[in-house]
Amino acid sequence: MSIVSFREMLADARRNRYAVPMFDLSNTTMIRAAAESAEELGSPVIFAAIWPDLDGSLLGYWANAARYAATQVKVPVALHLDHATTIEQCRKCADAGFQSVMIDASAEPFEKNVAVTAAVAGEMHRRGLDVEAELGHVAVGVVGSGAESETGAAGDHTPVFTDPASVVEFTGRTGVDALAVSIGTAHGVYESAPNLDIARLAEIDKVSPVPLVLHGGSGTPEDQLRAAIANGIAKINIYSELTAAWNREMFEFLRNRREMTCWFSVSCRRPEEAMREAMRAKMRLFGSAGRALALF
Repeated sequence: MSIVSFREMLADARRNRYAVPMFDLSNTTMIRAAAESAEELGSPVIFAAIWPDLDGSLLGYWANAARYAATQVKVPVALHLDHATTIEQCRKCADAGFQSVMIDASAEPFEKNVAVTAAVAGEMHRRGLDVEAELGHVAVGVVGSGAESETGAAGDHTPVFTDPASVVEFTGRTGVDALAVSIGTAHGVYESAPNLDIARLAEIDKVSPVPLVLHGGSGTPEDQLRAAIANGIAKINIYSELTAAWNREMFEFLRNRREMTCWFSVSCRRPEEAMREAMRAKMRLFGSAGRALALF
């Protein structure tokens, strides 16, 4: 079993200036791809899911698959709930064996964000889980055909950048183990390339007592991601690039077929490899490749 603590992973990444990849994984194919890609490159990895992919009986299927995948590799793995909106979601994932949760009250006013986050952090810490929260608000880009976001919520295109002056107060009052910051990324697919506020990030890194997290990593230019890692980002979330890689290959496969009947294992071969290559590319870019041994 190579499951390790979320906090331990991010602490090592912060000390050594690399970022742990967190992949939102919607099904067992994605879970296996993440595990085997991390094993291939010797990278720590965080298996994550959002609540729409866990609701009802899906949680049990997902958690069992993720735990099994972790037993099959010799790299550090953590199970993480991404963008929880209620404490009940966090409780269910704690029951299912997750190592950490991200409670997202970032759209709320500061005081309510603090209150919600502190309540979740207090309970989750008593149960042995680590907690991530968001200060500021990462906007939603263009996802799918409508205004849906990766969290399943309606689109919100207005970011609120993280105020460095609020970081110490927020982390102190909530007791969180990691802090997601808003510096110019967006969830989903960008209409135009972002321009990250690296100077703001450097200020945050100077004062933050906990590792920093970047949401909306998909589609962010590589030079900006490298600069973000150099200035304190220890975890980067990826989803949209994985589904884009899969869907492009699946579209090409189906477009050239006269019949839509095909063994699933055959039709998914090229899409899965494209998705795996997207995962491997992020591990190399983030500097996490080859870092697994430091966590054992």
